[in-house]
Amino acid sequence: MKKASYNICEFGIIRSKEDYSDAENFPLEEIYLPSIHFDSLYKYISNNQDDSKDGEKPFALSTKGRKRQIRVKNYVGVIETKEGLHLEILPKIHLNKPSNAEAETKKVFLRMLKHLKNSPFVNISKAHLEAPKDFPILEVFIKSYIAEVENKLQYGIKHDYILHAENVSFLKGKLKISENIKRNHSDKAHFYCEFSEYSPNIALNRIIKSTLLKLLKLSNNYQNIYSINKLLSHLEDVESSTDIQSDFSKINLENKLLLKYKTVVEWSEIFLMNKSFTNFKGDTLNMAILFPMEKIFEDYLAYLFKKYSEGCKIKTQDKSYFLIEEHRSEKRFGLRPDIVIDSETARQKVVDTKWKLLDEFAERKNYNISQADIYQLYAYGKKYSTPTQEPRLVLLYPSNPKFTNKLDHFIYEGDLKLEVVPFDFTKDEKEQIEYIIGL
Repeated sequence: MKKASYNICEFGIIRSKEDYSDAENFPLEEIYLPSIHFDSLYKYISNNQDDSKDGEKPFALSTKGRKRQIRVKNYVGVIETKEGLHLEILPKIHLNKPSNAEAETKKVFLRMLKHLKNSPFVNISKAHLEAPKDFPILEVFIKSYIAEVENKLQYGIKHDYILHAENVSFLKGKLKISENIKRNHSDKAHFYCEFSEYSPNIALNRIIKSTLLKLLKLSNNYQNIYSINKLLSHLEDVESSTDIQSDFSKINLENKLLLKYKTVVEWSEIFLMNKSFTNFKGDTLNMAILFPMEKIFEDYLAYLFKKYSEGCKIKTQDKSYFLIEEHRSEKRFGLRPDIVIDSETARQKVVDTKWKLLDEFAERKNYNISQADIYQLYAYGKKYSTPTQEPRLVLLYPSNPKFTNKLDHFIYEGDLKLEVVPFDFTKDEKEQIEYIIGL
């Protein structure tokens, strides 16, 4: 089936062409799908809305003048339906390059995704980041999985001893006497035995083969299809998994011999079980790989601070303090600032990242800063204060056309101040990190 490919960004609107026959697509902002694809996507979202916590729904369904529409929220990634819809959801990154916005956005997105913690995206290579704009993100993911499997199979297919119990024509291993009498009381030419066999048909290889077979159906890229078929030829003696959940449970990544397959297993979970940051499912779906953009932004900024903070001690998700230090002899309500920076030459910084759009001209609306975020940073400031010095507090947001400059600092009390700073993906990242450290 030929795929119908569309791109949209966070907070974009999806409508049906049937309802708006003369409408034109606005790249990344507003798209109009043929009714077969819109209905399939709408059904998929509707079936899953009740299973998501209210704050974690990737989509919002609504009507406008009795016409249904889908609003993308703050999740990004890829969705494919069985009807052939391929939808890429990209982050709303303001790059000031309208002629090449799609390609640049995709490149930045993949660069950020590479540093998402507890994910296999670390093996997205520089070549993947330079892929042309019409090279689908799903094909980048598939290519990354292929590269990881190729890397492991170059040392040979993993074998292990598998316990068998079956009727054989000669004594082998341990004779199961009671079962042998039951099965072979009139057949003296066979023996029911229990024995171990050194075989490649183990849970790990069955999962890999099942993933490759699924990707063979999903991929439209000739090079990926060729590479998958080549890998499958090495797995001819391996069965595909008949119980994926059971086979995953048999893979013990704490075993040092299997630890090197961790990335392969993580990729396989994503492809076979749609195991990303959502738990969407449905019979209209081939694939759903969706991630909350605030988590990607948070992990990427943590990576940049660690990379460019020479001479500083960087702590991420620091667990040093609790909001309540004692309640019935227990500490409660742990504080988890995204980044804490300690330096011998500068004041301590406590940084929180927020993937939200601010407006530096909307002073009466507090620049769209959440009151909860202001309270949160105040709590950090009080707990990280010492008798001699207050920390410098920083809220870090993505830049956008309405937020390009640092706001005037907010003063909580005394010397406890909050800086609200934009992070611009079009500017030198090292310089921006060093600027924040020096505030």
